[in-house]
Amino acid sequence: MKNFQRYRLWLALAVLVLPILLRAVWFYHGLPSLSNVKSPDYAANTVPVPPVSTAVAAKVSASVGKVVLLDNYHANQFTPSEIQDFIDRLTARGAQVEVNNGDLDLASELKYVSSYIVFSPEGVYSAAEVQQVRDFVSRGGRLIVFTDPTRGQVTTDYNTGATVTLPDSEYANPLLQPFGIAVNPDYLYDLVKNEGNFRNVFFAKFGADALTSGLSQVALYGAHSIQTLDGTPLVIGDANTLSSSTDAGGGLAAAVLSRDGNVLAVGDFTFLLPPYNTVADNSLFVDRIADFAVGGKRLATISDFPYVFERPVTVVPTGGLQMAADILAPLASLQSALQATHIGLTVNATPPANTDRLVLGSLTPSDDLTPYLEPFKLGLDDATSVTLPDFGTISRSGVGLLLYQHTDAHNTLVLLTDLPSDLPALIQLLADGDLSSCLIQGDAGVCSIGFGESNFQTPTAEFPTLEATTPEPTPTPLR
Repeated sequence: MKNFQRYRLWLALAVLVLPILLRAVWFYHGLPSLSNVKSPDYAANTVPVPPVSTAVAAKVSASVGKVVLLDNYHANQFTPSEIQDFIDRLTARGAQVEVNNGDLDLASELKYVSSYIVFSPEGVYSAAEVQQVRDFVSRGGRLIVFTDPTRGQVTTDYNTGATVTLPDSEYANPLLQPFGIAVNPDYLYDLVKNEGNFRNVFFAKFGADALTSGLSQVALYGAHSIQTLDGTPLVIGDANTLSSSTDAGGGLAAAVLSRDGNVLAVGDFTFLLPPYNTVADNSLFVDRIADFAVGGKRLATISDFPYVFERPVTVVPTGGLQMAADILAPLASLQSALQATHIGLTVNATPPANTDRLVLGSLTPSDDLTPYLEPFKLGLDDATSVTLPDFGTISRSGVGLLLYQHTDAHNTLVLLTDLPSDLPALIQLLADGDLSSCLIQGDAGVCSIGFGESNFQTPTAEFPTLEATTPEPTPTPLR
């Protein structure tokens, strides 16, 4: 019995030890020895770094009075603090930067701004807003749209649980399509040469334009490719720069300029932000964009009232118009509207040379009115109608005309009615900013108004003066 127990003990030890010995023989041959493994040469190892440009103070020209409007009303994927460097460059050029948060409608703000800048929108632009932006650009306003594939929204379908990506290109394209520009829902990448990541792409090919003058290389950090029908590709990838949508490339553009030169679309805006704005020639490119934002000349039209004036305004009565009570009240309303833009208003039959003019008159011209009408080529020979270029023949009855002329010396707005008693109603329309009853084409407007008795009489006394009640007026924003 004892021998049997001894055998069981040895058998148990064999079952335990034998597998260990077999594994040792199978996996390990010979006695262990230290192998001569070479360690990395840390001293000789180098980490690739991007080329960094030396910040140089840009020589900027003053654009005092220019206003730049930043869109922040369409779920834009940015914060003002992260683009502060870009804002500083705009203000260094004399521009005033405003943010549209929806407190005012877009049409009201576009009346006086020089450029409209959109960052990565994720909200829908209405058809009316798209048309307002289109009209703004047609008058020389500048539109800059930055998109960024890293800023799109990702949501989950409530019913299926599927992940849905909403790229900002879907919301930016309605603004850009009227100008022959489309942003693709992709990102550009380069597996051969990049700035530390395949989506951080170097660009060394540029279209000829002031926006790219002096650039030799820029780095964009995840950029949409952009197409243009008849515009200018500005930042162009090489054969190794590919689109994530097709894995094909060669000549893909990351920034384009519209044919008229007033719309800039860029597929990335990370390059605007520190420290990325110090890589390669990014800082110079940001300066060029800031120059573009304040470099346009937007032409005002009548629909931009009260921002059609740039200097103190002199009201010029013509044809013996007297300042009766019915005309003083709407003029006072007009004065208040102009004071909101820091423009003063006075009355003087002989306007000073350094003022803009608001001319009041009749469709029956007088000697003092005729010089103001010459630029507009009005036909006033018929007693019942008037001819106006682009409008044709217009009945005089119940009609008021608005005629606007801009020159370097002064801006002139002429108000004409057939019946002088209708003139107060026309002035009040203008003061209220409600030109919905007016058909406006460029520098001329035809308004439907009421009827009344004549205020045109031989003057018996000097015209009174309406003195501005605000401090010394300052210029309204230039366009």
